[in-house]
Amino acid sequence: MTVAGTAAFGVGSDGWFTAVQAVEPAAILDASGPVLATLAFVATVLSGGAVLSVAGGRIDDAVDASMANPLVSVVYGLVAFGLVVFLVGYAVSQLSRFGVASGVLATLLLIVLCLLVLSLSGFGFVVVGAWLTTAVGGREPWVGLVAVGLVCATVWLVLPFAVAAVVWLALACLGVGGPTRRWIHADEAEATPG
Repeated sequence: MTVAGTAAFGVGSDGWFTAVQAVEPAAILDASGPVLATLAFVATVLSGGAVLSVAGGRIDDAVDASMANPLVSVVYGLVAFGLVVFLVGYAVSQLSRFGVASGVLATLLLIVLCLLVLSLSGFGFVVVGAWLTTAVGGREPWVGLVAVGLVCATVWLVLPFAVAAVVWLALACLGVGGPTRRWIHADEAEATPG
């Protein structure tokens, strides 16, 4: 008997047992607080750590840009996430018009969307973490990232799902918004003399 969200076992053509996971995206809504908190911490630290190892030198400028006007940064961060979702959705739309969007390709595009959202979130969490450690006295992005991971885990542990998702997104948007605002208005800055 196979239930959505549980593993079904079978024997592959090579004689080995294979486990096929039936993943139901709505199953995350039914997860307990500790499971969501653990997932939030791991996703925050792993995605932020990956971003920090690749883009470590750009963090200082991003902190300055995001913390210059935090409320505006959250709005521009939403723009960044919206742009990512729009671009992947547009790719799915165009590929389906040509009959290319098969189940496998749709799954690959969903994976790309998740990776892009996690990367963007990770960058935002690193920026917020670096800002937190700067406010305390010294800029330690790794320590700040773990602190933001703990904040995210606590949020997912104590708040209802929808509220926790909004807070998680707002933290990521806060860190991403400043660089996004600079990128959007870069032509205006270059056109202004002096």
